[in-house]
Amino acid sequence: MYVDCVCPRGLAAARATALRQLRDWGRFQIAENHREADLVFLFSGNPYLGDYLTRDGPDNRLVKIDATIMTVIDPSTGQSLWSDSRQSGSWRVSGATKELLEELRVQMEGQTKKWSLNDVLMCGATPVYAGFAQLTPDEALAKPDSGAGKAYGTPDRLLLTSPDAPEFCKRAQFVFSANHRIAGFQVNATQGDALDISEVIERADQFTFTSGKIAGGDQVYFIAQSKDKKVVIQFNIEGHRTVLSRVSYSY
Repeated sequence: MYVDCVCPRGLAAARATALRQLRDWGRFQIAENHREADLVFLFSGNPYLGDYLTRDGPDNRLVKIDATIMTVIDPSTGQSLWSDSRQSGSWRVSGATKELLEELRVQMEGQTKKWSLNDVLMCGATPVYAGFAQLTPDEALAKPDSGAGKAYGTPDRLLLTSPDAPEFCKRAQFVFSANHRIAGFQVNATQGDALDISEVIERADQFTFTSGKIAGGDQVYFIAQSKDKKVVIQFNIEGHRTVLSRVSYSY
């Protein structure tokens, strides 16, 4: 994410405060400019007009510093994703910034689904997807919907769903072997999925651990593979946080 600030005079304290708070939070990597970011946190004294991408030059509206406004923006579209404000004179900008970030943090964490390691491992033993093992994509798509598991999508990107699967893997994506037969399935975690890595480490006797960097980038990852090689859990390291990325299951 990138911190931007339309911040004359005392409002300038918002950006410095936000950067300190965000580094302590550890939820986001901080980008040097908005073109490298997935989100922009904009601080201002005037309401956001939705023109982050389209305005010609800086926002030149007069600013009366009686409020600190925080807006979360999608930098690819300019759309406002979240916004709130705190009444504050220039003497209280720093405190208002902390309150706004804490409000966002509480809301985001309230939307997080915290999975246990058992929730994740149960998917590897569920019978509802077993009938797809070693099928070709065409065979999987032609397989009648028995009410247990259903394949859909295209032969190159085949997805599956089942109301009878454990909650974590009700929707997943097939993984193919070298001969393009179904070898397993994968759940790609969302920002709302969380698994405490300490749970995995506490059961270290069941896993083999590796780490590294994703090819072509600086993203550091951490992998726990079950000793039978049936389950692979990947976490990405983001700042001070370890974030669940994906879980793969082999038949």
